[in-house]
Amino acid sequence: MPRVIPLAGLSLAALLALTACSSSPASSGPSESASSGPSESPSATSGTGAGSEETGSYSSDDLATILGTVTQADGTSLQMIPTAQIEQSMDQARQFLEAVTVTPEDCKVFVSNSLEAPEGAGVATGVSSSNGDAVQTIVSAASSADIDSSKGLAAVPAAALEVCSSFSVDAQGVVIEQTVEAVDASTKAESTVGTSSVQSSSDGGKQQTMTIIGTRGDLAVTALRTAKDTLPDGTQDELQDLVDATFTAAERG
Repeated sequence: MPRVIPLAGLSLAALLALTACSSSPASSGPSESASSGPSESPSATSGTGAGSEETGSYSSDDLATILGTVTQADGTSLQMIPTAQIEQSMDQARQFLEAVTVTPEDCKVFVSNSLEAPEGAGVATGVSSSNGDAVQTIVSAASSADIDSSKGLAAVPAAALEVCSSFSVDAQGVVIEQTVEAVDASTKAESTVGTSSVQSSSDGGKQQTMTIIGTRGDLAVTALRTAKDTLPDGTQDELQDLVDATFTAAERG
């Protein structure tokens, strides 16, 4: 199945961009998540700020504890991704993106800039799968002094959509066409951004992803769902609820 790998590779890059690094002011928008989930213990913590002093109100451990209390609409919990796995996957994602050709060229920033996390960010990420691995839900929480809840996170995706609402990626001979559009999202956060994207590869593969990002103070929460072909009904409401549930859990401490 060699021609499935490029689509999964771009998905991996976007998973990291939209979850582990969603607090970055340079983060520029949505794409797909990884096509397979982690197999680590739910108690494991995750954070790209490992080894540096965390500057946000919440540490990676705090955020992992918070996400550990969040449940989905069906009552299932999230499976946490450990730090080492996130860091390894980010390196793999960067290597993958170095080998792809994006048209228009300016849109390569759209899928690569957000692989850089703010210095000292506390981060935790959890994932769950349904219908086998055909549908995946990823939730992350990130805390950093660099997060601007009033403008920064919301403005960049909007600007990116103007230029890169449609672009193509040539990955190892497979051409992936991507379209992105804004979603009218609403959460209890101070600032909310919603986007929906579709990836179609030249070998017939198709994925749809919806992303909801909410920020409040120095805390950013991203809820993302990706599915083969089309997303399940009710996805937007469920993602918005996950964002709200994470903020509620953070308030409880």
